[in-house]
Amino acid sequence: MDDRLPPIEIDGVADEIQWRKATAIRVHTDGGANFDNGETEVTLRALSNGEEFYLFARWRDATKSLLHLPLVKTGQGWEVQQKGFHNFDETRYYEDKFAVLLSSSCTFSAAGTAHLGRNPLPNHPPNWHGKGYHYSSDNQLHDLWHWKAVRTNDMYLADDNFIGPPDKVRAGERRYTAGYQQDGKESGAYVMNWQWYNPNTITPKRLPSAPAQLAALQQVDLAQVQSAENQDEEEWVIPWFDFEPYSSEQDASYPIGTVMPSVMYNSNRFEGDRADVRARGRWHEGYWHLELVRKLVTGSALDVPITDGTCLWVSAFDRAQVAHTRHTRAIRLTFSPAYTVEASQ
Repeated sequence: MDDRLPPIEIDGVADEIQWRKATAIRVHTDGGANFDNGETEVTLRALSNGEEFYLFARWRDATKSLLHLPLVKTGQGWEVQQKGFHNFDETRYYEDKFAVLLSSSCTFSAAGTAHLGRNPLPNHPPNWHGKGYHYSSDNQLHDLWHWKAVRTNDMYLADDNFIGPPDKVRAGERRYTAGYQQDGKESGAYVMNWQWYNPNTITPKRLPSAPAQLAALQQVDLAQVQSAENQDEEEWVIPWFDFEPYSSEQDASYPIGTVMPSVMYNSNRFEGDRADVRARGRWHEGYWHLELVRKLVTGSALDVPITDGTCLWVSAFDRAQVAHTRHTRAIRLTFSPAYTVEASQ
């Protein structure tokens, strides 16, 4: 990238001249939930300024999905709207997502991290959805960037995660994720607005101080998911300090049928290792446009240095928790002396 050019703004638009000059490659991905026949083509462009690595991704998704496990007041209490979340395989009431896996290895099966089946790890808990686990069987660490249309987009971040050896099993932990883990953070978080998850009823952590704060969401018909998926991001995230701790007295002021978001920010964004990847996505006319940037070398033991020969894979999620699209062959990065990056399969 030419230092005389204006810097790239991470806003999901990619209208800078650097992007227009960057070579594009197209990657067919399939095997996901929803989309058209579970598949979508991803267009990728890559750049570097010698210190940072920039990635732009564009993929077709007919709907902008922001309904992330909404809560509805029933005669028995508040209920999480879900059609698979109980088994960690939600494919209806979930946000759109995108993932980038980076590795020094270019072997098949996402650098050897994909292990299919309900119980690929002997003496470890089987997975609930039957799709398998991600983990490294040779102790190698692989970087995983996980952008989420509701939980991280307003943070202007992708969740900086990693795939490593299988994690230890912890007593009382309902969901075991094997080698898929999150980088550490100093502060910042999104949390779900319930004390304990139950497929029948839950108790919210917080409620609005006045029902009028939820007025805009009461026009959403949750039975018509497609028509509800074009709400603005801000309406589906609860600012922690704008709500009050749950009380049964306050709860009584909400009529049956009230819709409430489930995602809460108790800080504006992550800080620390988990915030290494800046990102912003924008949905426009049936396509997501996503810009991501990270330092080539962060200094973190949980991040893969990005250099000549680094390989990556991409996955798109259409309102799906784990059922993402995939491709078989790795995308290999080649850095030129002028700090441009060629991506090829």
